[in-house]
Amino acid sequence: MDAVKARLRNFGFNEFVLLVAFTMSSYHVVIGYVGEPVAEVHRPIHTLFAILILYWSWPRTGTEAEKRLKFLRDLAISGVMVAAAAYLFLNAEYIGERMQVVDPVFWYEQALGVGLILLIFEAARRSIGWTIIIVGLVFLAFARFGFLLPDPFYHNGYGLDRIIEHMYLTTYGIWGTPVGVTASFVFLFVLYGSLLLSSGAGDFFTDLAQAFTGRTVGGPAKTAVVSSALMGTISGSSAANVVTTGAFTIPAMKQAGYSADFAGGVEAAASCGGQLMPPVMGSAAFVMMEFLGVGIFDVMKWSILPALLYFISCYFMVDLEARRRGLKPKPDERLPKVWRVLMRRGYLLVSIFALLYYLYLGYTPAMAAFWAIVSLVALVFIFDPVQRLRIHWVIWEAFTEAPKLIAPITVACAIGGMIVGVMTLTALGDRMSALIIFLSGGNVLVTLLLSTVFGVVLGMGMPTTGAYIVLATLLAPAMAKMGVMLVAAHMFLMWVASKSSITPPVAIASYAAAAVANSDPWKTSMTAFRIAFPVFIIPYMFVYGPSLLLIGEPFEIAWSFLSATVGVYVLSVAMIGWLFVNLSWYERGFAVIAAVSLMFAGALTDAIGLAMTVVLVAVAYLRAKRLGREGVAVSYRMTPAAPAAATEAVEAPAVERRPGE
Repeated sequence: MDAVKARLRNFGFNEFVLLVAFTMSSYHVVIGYVGEPVAEVHRPIHTLFAILILYWSWPRTGTEAEKRLKFLRDLAISGVMVAAAAYLFLNAEYIGERMQVVDPVFWYEQALGVGLILLIFEAARRSIGWTIIIVGLVFLAFARFGFLLPDPFYHNGYGLDRIIEHMYLTTYGIWGTPVGVTASFVFLFVLYGSLLLSSGAGDFFTDLAQAFTGRTVGGPAKTAVVSSALMGTISGSSAANVVTTGAFTIPAMKQAGYSADFAGGVEAAASCGGQLMPPVMGSAAFVMMEFLGVGIFDVMKWSILPALLYFISCYFMVDLEARRRGLKPKPDERLPKVWRVLMRRGYLLVSIFALLYYLYLGYTPAMAAFWAIVSLVALVFIFDPVQRLRIHWVIWEAFTEAPKLIAPITVACAIGGMIVGVMTLTALGDRMSALIIFLSGGNVLVTLLLSTVFGVVLGMGMPTTGAYIVLATLLAPAMAKMGVMLVAAHMFLMWVASKSSITPPVAIASYAAAAVANSDPWKTSMTAFRIAFPVFIIPYMFVYGPSLLLIGEPFEIAWSFLSATVGVYVLSVAMIGWLFVNLSWYERGFAVIAAVSLMFAGALTDAIGLAMTVVLVAVAYLRAKRLGREGVAVSYRMTPAAPAAATEAVEAPAVERRPGE
């Protein structure tokens, strides 16, 4: 009782923010079970919680007087947010029944709408950056001043009242599909992932990955890849994956002989794939679900083979780099055994299987996430005596952390909703489709290349969800008109958008990895980009061969996956420049051609690519045999020379090197 009284006496603003965050999580759990209210109520309440937590959690620096002034400013901003959201959910019946364009937009509705838009942009400035703000402002300016533009962008323009009505008083703007998906599905999946992490899943997945790969060549780097893949099943945040698994894997990679830049780059590239790995994917996957009008289980099904190819590609890259450097496996009796790891915390996997089972049965994503959360709490209480004693703190930690994770996503989705709103208001989507078809000459490959470049540029400083929303609204219709399967088009654009966390100059995951590795952020980002480069071939593969999305006959699917695996391996060989021996520039070019041949679905191209791969492997093997050794540990361009401690493991006789070797 005295401890409770002491806590109450020390209760301050920070504790109040945590209490609000806990209330937000509890609200969503209840809604997940009983069903959500109408959009005019649920979406503003969710956004109100998220933005208030973002503003109140933001650090305030300066003198005490400056901190106080900033605190009062944030309280005033919060008042605007409360008023704007409360007006909607307190007048939900009127908002739902009013007729757009016909009913008037009162001055106070315009004032609340303008205030809400401004504070959303300010929240984006604090949590995301200027890129998404600039994009959002450009679209709003287009809606207002379209009459000043030439064809094909000309339109009559809309007044402030019409724009505010569309953005604030309907579900076509701020409260559209992106925010709706975040409020209905994404938050509960984020909460489930947070609960897994607070239950010890991070250590469990790292130990399991170490048990599988720790005794192999380049074991620490492979541990990073495998643990990030496992973490990706429960966390859709690349930056969260970096700091969770990277705290262990990055120092281990450096100790094994990898440079700091390469260690950080491996972790960033591998963690980036978490957004694509079922069952808990990034929020962009849930937005895609709504855009396509399908269930989340369908999105997971389409994503599984490409996601596996992603991590297989990263695994190939680190394996080849380890062999090029001459790193040897170092058996360590202290490394965990697989069965012991599974015996200790394998029960955590049961809740993941339960989540998939509920989705397979046809439960809504919200209901499936609810029962997965309930089952996880029960499993922790039953099978973990240590966590059982602190189960209330496990729940508290997860319920207060999830709202902090969802706040930036909600802000990005709110601005994404404005962008989609402008598209529907001005019919810009049809115009852009016509323009893209014109610029590409109707060529699918050119359109894909343009989309990739546009997505990489757009992803600089914009989260995956925001970048995907813009790409999907602008480019997906044009790709569909060219004959690309709509599912493949959206998957392609989501993959392109997901690279924003490692794409320089603004790369959140790479910068987080650089901080852990104590390396140069720019070099780490460029290394991560190179490691993940073979992954860029995967979206082209499933556009030209939708069987990689589990669409088609079983044999066709199996063959596509096999040829795709060979393709990413050959491209990894070209990127690292090693296959038994260091490769010359023309051998690496030959490997690139082989990989590109395997990229296009078709018996002829697959046969050419496989034949070239066999030739490449045979030539490299014969060269290595002729030299009388395998695995020359020499730096070739990608990273600095390995430390002496790492290269001493290779005891090979000195051999005169020929050009290109």
